[in-house]
Amino acid sequence: MPQSETTALIATSLHVSRFGTYATAAGGDMDLALRLYLWNVQLAGAFHSSLGLLEVILRNAIDAELRTWNAAQPKADGGTHAPEWLIDPARPLNSMTANARRTAEANAVRARAARPRSHPRKTAPITHDDILAQLTFGVFVRLLPAPDATDKHSRAREVLWSQALVNAFPGSRDDPDGLVVADRAARLHALRNRVAHMEPLLAVNATARHRDAVRLVGAINPALQGWFAGVSTVREVARARPV
Repeated sequence: MPQSETTALIATSLHVSRFGTYATAAGGDMDLALRLYLWNVQLAGAFHSSLGLLEVILRNAIDAELRTWNAAQPKADGGTHAPEWLIDPARPLNSMTANARRTAEANAVRARAARPRSHPRKTAPITHDDILAQLTFGVFVRLLPAPDATDKHSRAREVLWSQALVNAFPGSRDDPDGLVVADRAARLHALRNRVAHMEPLLAVNATARHRDAVRLVGAINPALQGWFAGVSTVREVARARPV
């Protein structure tokens, strides 16, 4: 089958509402549009890998500081809360994360039910770590300082930053209010959603978003910044854009 016919079939399969974006960017050259679409797939894959790694690093850094903070918070009836902030959250975490915790715990229960009978934790109780693993990137972004003072949890987010989360970013001491960290995390969260839904990345500044990811990792652990940049393929793929 001639290449032009194959391209036409692929374009039809992808639907004009999706492929049309690439056709327009390619000036109507359908073969070039297909190359551009495949490049977009590759860039999404490169970002998916990098952002997945970043998410784990961010999640664990925030979790470590919130465990320490939560365990120091007094209870109304005496004593202190447990370190497991997803099970025994102190104020203001209890209200800030209520919906996310319920959803994550339900997902953890479903994940346990899906384990094979031979799994060593098939019937194990749901733990803090089980729930933590089910939290989305967005949950952690919404724990960081809010750039908009009208956010209903704005003050609570400031408190969490000053009392706990600032310690999760020792490489960002020039960002005392946490807004630079929060802004980078928010941009990367938005990008992650585009990547997850296979949306066009043609208008995304891939170099800038890669820089955001590298610097956010560096803010968490400066010793990991160079390593993270080195294992990412985003820059290499971005440079290969066909048009």
